[in-house]
Amino acid sequence: MLKISKFVIVLLLATLSISFADIHWITDLDKGFKKAQKEKKLILIYVYSPKCHYCKEMERTTFKSKKVQEMIEKYFVPLKIRKCSEDGQFVKMEYGYFGTPTFHFLEPDGTKIKSIFGAWKEKEFLKILEYFAKGYYKKMNMTEYFMRD
Repeated sequence: MLKISKFVIVLLLATLSISFADIHWITDLDKGFKKAQKEKKLILIYVYSPKCHYCKEMERTTFKSKKVQEMIEKYFVPLKIRKCSEDGQFVKMEYGYFGTPTFHFLEPDGTKIKSIFGAWKEKEFLKILEYFAKGYYKKMNMTEYFMRD
């Protein structure tokens, strides 16, 4: 009986940890690009700085949203790259840099789709993610997409 109770407790704890899971950020560009090609998913590069107020705010709010987490995990390979790291310098040279936070949306082969600068609330960020995840970027520009409703 005691063994069954321990099993049930472990199972419940595992379920709870999955329910409240954060985004599974990859911090190595090579690993992220390989995963995107293998899974045929878009790449989302989040360029951050540990001292950036707006990055901390997004991590405290927007990235804690279950809807945001689910959309990112389902449609993207999420890379979290520190702006001053070696990978951060490569991203700056290859895709550009506006400040932090910057979000680069890429095809699975690394071709840049669009870069977006700034911190976003849950509702707006979900709409941005949907624009890329559902392929609207292939049909219309972002302004048209946001103005359609």
